[in-house]
Amino acid sequence: MVSLSEAYAIAIGHHRAGRMGEAAGVYRAILDADPRQADALHLLGVLFGQTGRGGDAVSLIAQAIALDPEAADYHDNLGSLRRTAGDAVRAAGQHARALALEPARAKAAFNRGLALGDLAQEDPGRIGEALGCFRAALRIDPGYGAAALAAGRLLAGGPEPGAIRGAAERWLAHALALAPDSADAWAAVGRARLAAGEADGAVAGYGRAARLRPGDGAVLSNLAMATLQASGALPEFPRADRPEASWAEPLARALDLFLAALERGAGEVVEAALFRTAVLTIHRGMLDDARLERIARRARDRQRRAPTDGAAAACIAHGLYRRGRLVTASRLARRYLRGWSEEAIRADPQAAKWRQVDARRVFLDALAGYRPRIAEAGERSMPVPPAAGGGAILLVSVDSGYWRRFGGWFLSHALKDAPGNRVHVHIVNPGAEDRADLDRRCAAQPGRLSWSLERIDLSLHAPGAETTYYACARFFVALDLLERTGAPVFITDIDARGTAPLPPDLRDGAGWDLTIMRDRRARGPFDDIIVSFLGVAPTAAGREFLGLVCAFIGWFFDRGEAAWTLDQAAPYAVLHDRARRGRAPRLREHEFLRLPWFDFPVKGEG
Repeated sequence: MVSLSEAYAIAIGHHRAGRMGEAAGVYRAILDADPRQADALHLLGVLFGQTGRGGDAVSLIAQAIALDPEAADYHDNLGSLRRTAGDAVRAAGQHARALALEPARAKAAFNRGLALGDLAQEDPGRIGEALGCFRAALRIDPGYGAAALAAGRLLAGGPEPGAIRGAAERWLAHALALAPDSADAWAAVGRARLAAGEADGAVAGYGRAARLRPGDGAVLSNLAMATLQASGALPEFPRADRPEASWAEPLARALDLFLAALERGAGEVVEAALFRTAVLTIHRGMLDDARLERIARRARDRQRRAPTDGAAAACIAHGLYRRGRLVTASRLARRYLRGWSEEAIRADPQAAKWRQVDARRVFLDALAGYRPRIAEAGERSMPVPPAAGGGAILLVSVDSGYWRRFGGWFLSHALKDAPGNRVHVHIVNPGAEDRADLDRRCAAQPGRLSWSLERIDLSLHAPGAETTYYACARFFVALDLLERTGAPVFITDIDARGTAPLPPDLRDGAGWDLTIMRDRRARGPFDDIIVSFLGVAPTAAGREFLGLVCAFIGWFFDRGEAAWTLDQAAPYAVLHDRARRGRAPRLREHEFLRLPWFDFPVKGEG
């Protein structure tokens, strides 16, 4: 027959080896023989706590304490269970009782510090008490590195991490002195430095942790976030020493780290960060096809679980667009958006952009006879029309504020060469001062400068519609000018600087129907054709193209769905459709921002 001490030895041996079922069986056998065996109640309670049965664990250890209230380890372990259950107040009290019974118990001092640290999240005044407990643990056991690590983590995650950064770093240095290869300590260094705004130091800390523990998804995802913040690519964390030209490598590294973290069990927060970072990288023209395809595969799985994840849907759509499947991309995007509220779509820039990319043949066919109501909603007039004859017309469309800000500057460059270019200014809702200014300028440049105005109330449209309309109205005006003058019309921006007159073949509209500036970084169908420079010749194909673009724009305005970049999505979709039908206009393409006739400012790309 096995003695009681032998039974305990067998049970504890199983327990330490992780054979929880066998250990529990022996503990129960001991209790069956003697229900008042406090150690068996306590140890079975510890085992239950380790296997997810917290309620049973608390009950058993409480019974053990009732039988032996002077056992410090019972109180200490019950305190840890209460902390796990979210009751930090009772946990701190239980650990205090353990210390009262056994003042040299370093573990109890450490555990009480953890409970007080939890309370400090709501009451920062408790931080000092928690640190006192960690100091006590280290006085009892100078090699207790976990106490130094916990103190450093507490300070790094406090309400003012920058103000106490030095103290956090000293605690963490102590922890590393005790355990130089502690991945937890290096990860805490990363967290402390990130909280203090030192992103490069955070990358170093999390990087060391990742090398020590490469299978830890949390460490990898934190390294990815630190890499992003250090890159300067995040709008909320700009860096003067990290120009845009340097962003491609850290963005790619962050995406790879997020993917690796997800492969190692990281959760939905990391998944969401992956898709948001992918959209940012696409937008900057820095995401290669191979990475996008990996991300799109994961995004398809995400969409099945979370159909309202706009960033995941955008990754799928961008992947299809990259493979030349724009029609499928536009269908999928519109399908994903079914059931979304208008408010939700407008709150998600990618959703708002993709909704207005409709490349379906049936949609483009419907545009052929469509008369946009928005094009007739305002009162449009042309106080100074273009002179008869002459070459191409440069067209800008602005509101009063942009005219006053850039108008004189633009004209000083666009009209500086004689005979040079002709310019037409279209101004939406001008003031009396603007009208007088334009009349005066036209009188000073007869035959070179003309202008039109439009009064329109856009207050019933969604927020931001005014800016979108100023960009889109130039297509309606361009069609009018094309019919009036029979001259090529070139849409450009009022903040562009003319550097030379257009060459004769462009001014005369000879041998082409459409001239575009193309961004070949594959940033999406709303960022491919950049309408800072778009020319239409007075040919049948040119008129047809421009008419369809106007109908496309009007369709979305008339339904209250117009959003920023509609002026670029429309020509791209129409040109894509014409090419698929074998009816592409004769095209002149120019590289983005590499025109010999214009310089463009560096803009925030919205």
